[in-house]
Amino acid sequence: MTRCWIDDSCNQTTPRSAASSAWVSVRSRRQSMVDDTATNNDAGTATAPRETRLKHVLWKGALGLALVGVVLAAAIHFTREDHAPTAREAAGAAHAVPVRAQLIEPQDVPLVVQYLAQTEPSETVQIRARVSGFLVERGFEDGDHVEKGQTLFQIDRIPFEVALRRAEAGLAAAEAQLVRAEQQVRRFKDLAELQQAAANELEQAQEAQRIAAASVATQRATIEQAKLDLDYTTVRSPISGVIGARRQDVGSYVGPDADPLLATVRRIDPLYVRYSVSERDLLRWDRLKDEGLVSAVDVTDLNVEILLPDGRVLPQPGHIDYVDVAVDPNTGTALVRASVPNAEGTLRPGQFVHARVSGVSRLGALVVPQPAVLQTPNGAAVYIIDDEGTAQLRPVTLGDWAGQDWVVQSGLSAGERVIVDHLMQVRPGATVEATTVAGDSPVATSAN
Repeated sequence: MTRCWIDDSCNQTTPRSAASSAWVSVRSRRQSMVDDTATNNDAGTATAPRETRLKHVLWKGALGLALVGVVLAAAIHFTREDHAPTAREAAGAAHAVPVRAQLIEPQDVPLVVQYLAQTEPSETVQIRARVSGFLVERGFEDGDHVEKGQTLFQIDRIPFEVALRRAEAGLAAAEAQLVRAEQQVRRFKDLAELQQAAANELEQAQEAQRIAAASVATQRATIEQAKLDLDYTTVRSPISGVIGARRQDVGSYVGPDADPLLATVRRIDPLYVRYSVSERDLLRWDRLKDEGLVSAVDVTDLNVEILLPDGRVLPQPGHIDYVDVAVDPNTGTALVRASVPNAEGTLRPGQFVHARVSGVSRLGALVVPQPAVLQTPNGAAVYIIDDEGTAQLRPVTLGDWAGQDWVVQSGLSAGERVIVDHLMQVRPGATVEATTVAGDSPVATSAN
């Protein structure tokens, strides 16, 4: 039997051949759809790069046209024969900038110098035992304020009282020996006058008298020493101040041969405040005095204000009482010490504070407000107004601060006007319309 699946010459169609024909038809349609999809994807992929390249070409063309336009405009501008500003531009250039100006006049400026300082007691005394013995009493609590002459410690007195009585007894015996020696001298003198005694016997009696007198003097000195030792058993404070922590307790054996330190008393009213001044500042101060640029004030008349770490100012100022005559070669500074009242005990020894020294003035100083000073690559400068009413940039050399102002060491002269505001609108040679203002009296300050 011949099988006929798909054949144009086969006129007979079986059920199996019909199913095969349907499957072939479906497969053909799926293949056609896949081919169409692939064709569409290839077309889209080829189109995207062409659109991107087109956009880049358009952007480059636009930028090129803009650059050509700018070049042409610049060429036209610089090849014109008439570059004069328009009427509106001329009117704007001729408009004067309104500013305020300060007239520079010599004035005396109080100088205030601030230093980092440290406090220390005005007196420090170590309490030590001068005799040996056991402590039997203590008359203070750690940290108490003690007065001069107050009893701090008591050493056992009994051994020293016994020593005093022994010395007194020795003195009585020596005095008796002296009386007997004096009697012997008188006796041998009488016998010598009667030529009943040899000359050497009188000399021996006189020698015994001198020895007895020396023994009496020795015993008297022993009594004085015993009294001193007995008095030393009571340890008293030599100054008024604050006593620190005790170093020995009751029952301890103390003395010169043992640990003699018992405690330390510090006087904190007044309190010392010491700070260091560089040799450069010392030389600068001497130069200013020699040139007559500062008022003649003795260093002991300067006021010293103390600024506490929390920003408060001690109510009562102090004064300088000592300036070291030598410069420390390790630091290049000289020590300065001020005495400051401290009745309330606000300051404590060892604190770091700031000492603000005042009382001297810079004579005939020229000052300008700090906002008027410009910092240029070449240094500080200010705008002055010349005789034609235009602004001119003037370099200046600055000194100390004077409150809200600068002390000008060089670059300005009395009678000149300095622009103090609208500096961003001012240019060298610009016309300004100035309103002159008066300057306040500043206070020159500097920190170290």
